[in-house]
Amino acid sequence: MNQLEIFEIYSPELDRMKTIRVFLPLDYDADKMKTYDVIYMHDAQNLFDPKTSSYGHHWKVPETLNALQISNQIKGYIVVGIDCNLEEQSRKRLDEYSPWVNSNLSQFFGEETSAGGEGFQYVEFLVKTVKAYIDEHYRTNTNKENTIIAGSSMGAVISLVAGFLYPNIFTKIGAFSTAAWFAKEELFQFLKDHFEQTSSKIYLDIGRNEGSNDDISGTNVYVSDSIELNDLFLTLGQLKDDMKFVIEENAKHNEIAWANRFPTFILWMTK
Repeated sequence: MNQLEIFEIYSPELDRMKTIRVFLPLDYDADKMKTYDVIYMHDAQNLFDPKTSSYGHHWKVPETLNALQISNQIKGYIVVGIDCNLEEQSRKRLDEYSPWVNSNLSQFFGEETSAGGEGFQYVEFLVKTVKAYIDEHYRTNTNKENTIIAGSSMGAVISLVAGFLYPNIFTKIGAFSTAAWFAKEELFQFLKDHFEQTSSKIYLDIGRNEGSNDDISGTNVYVSDSIELNDLFLTLGQLKDDMKFVIEENAKHNEIAWANRFPTFILWMTK
């Protein structure tokens, strides 16, 4: 069977077409009565195939999930990936993945520019358009306990936003290498304002060698922000059993590192 289906869908929330990639479990066609938990992810072009990945490496989502299902460590997941918006040197990706605007991005684009601001619309698109379509057309377990949202970098930011904005939809959140620096004050305040001590599970991770962005002190801002983020959740009351924080030595900010940590994430979420 073809495990990967690709199609486009119109987003009224963003007023543009979006590419959706749906990965199906090994036994999806074999057992027509079986239903599956769903993982919603971002930057879908980087998840399933190195040929479509922006940087030549992918998350190895098919390889990981197939191996875990064959070894009976998981029952199988449907993974719904949404391609990012690569327009304007990927500035549009930043628009969709942050509800808040960052106006100091000249270091990345070589000119005074700003990005961000469409994050809430993107989350509405994910919940009201994408999830509604997926639940109608695929055999999904639709309740919140069976719905995961995950992403890396800016995709981690919008995963946290979606999980906290819609705890009735997502109760499992995966934030790989969170780019909190993009709008740190706003993100942290949002998480404080929307935190509820529930049964939600939160996975955070970071690599020691991810880079420092504009932190002139030389401190790795990805690492320090991730540690702060973990501390924030625990301070707010997140249960330790429902929190996992991984720091990988020597890991960089790329798909190779995220692919390496993806099995740990899946197995922990499956417990």
